Amino acid sequence: MKVISSTNDGFVISEKDLELRGTGEFFGTRQHGIPEFKIANLFEDIDMLKQVQAIALQIINKDKTLEKEENILLKKIVDNKFKNRIEI
Repeated sequence: MKVISSTNDGFVISEKDLELRGTGEFFGTRQHGIPEFKIANLFEDIDMLKQVQAIALQIINKDKTLEKEENILLKKIVDNKFKNRIEI
């Protein structure tokens, strides 16, 4: 309530809401609440998350289906984690 009464900037209010309620499921159907697993703090770890994103994109660009030997374990982990999710 302090944020809402101190500003009318929607971005500031949204950031505080995200900080307080969490991101919800990144891959899934829930729209709010604490995610099933925490990867990082979106506010504190943004630089690290950008680095990880760049590495993930490199892997996918070189091996879209994760079939290369060095990516087989990664494929198994991803498949296992998301096997019961709704396809988008």
